[in-house]
Amino acid sequence: MLRSTVLWLHRDTASEDQKLRMLRAVAFLRMECAGVRAGDYGDDLGGGSSPLLAVPPWKRTPRWRARTEGPPSNYDVALHLDFDDDAALARYLADETRRAVARFTASITVPELTARIRWRYDGEPRIRRGLVRHTALFVWTAEADAAARARALDAARALAGAPGVVSAAAAEDAGGPAATFDWILDVLVQDQAAARDLIGGRRYAEAMRVIASATKYEWTARVTHVMRGY
Repeated sequence: MLRSTVLWLHRDTASEDQKLRMLRAVAFLRMECAGVRAGDYGDDLGGGSSPLLAVPPWKRTPRWRARTEGPPSNYDVALHLDFDDDAALARYLADETRRAVARFTASITVPELTARIRWRYDGEPRIRRGLVRHTALFVWTAEADAAARARALDAARALAGAPGVVSAAAAEDAGGPAATFDWILDVLVQDQAAARDLIGGRRYAEAMRVIASATKYEWTARVTHVMRGY
């Protein structure tokens, strides 16, 4: 399966009506666009970028100086679309409905910070409607060698054994000009309580310590959302 994952940050000028319209727009992509096998989407359960917007810009640590602080906030909205192959993805990219939705999302989000990756996994679409999905996208550091990258990927996949976790996948970018991040952690969790326990727990913190040593951790993009898969 070939998956396109996109995470967006809302502009601070986006209205609540525009945010709702965006969720509705990305929901239509599965039904209206050619080539899509399955899809999932949702808004961040932790409030997305709202904690960041509550801090005045002059009081924020610039990302390039926040190496050990991690991301300043979660992202706001996630979209995951599955395709049988590259040809199906190409049909989707050429679809005028997708282009129209892309123009609208760009008008209320921060395009230069949009996080994108295309990745592959085996089996049926990783969609279980009603569960919770935690997605995190990372960028490798220039110093991270093959061994360091392998340790980070192994640490991510080991979260499959954490309480409440249904499955955990980690994969590097499958190639293509659209990617802005190098690899993805994709975790399916039983419910919101289990997701909070996972992200706030020891096992997740230990995994992130390993991952942070090989990534530009301050640029990590995350969204945790209820799965609205279809």
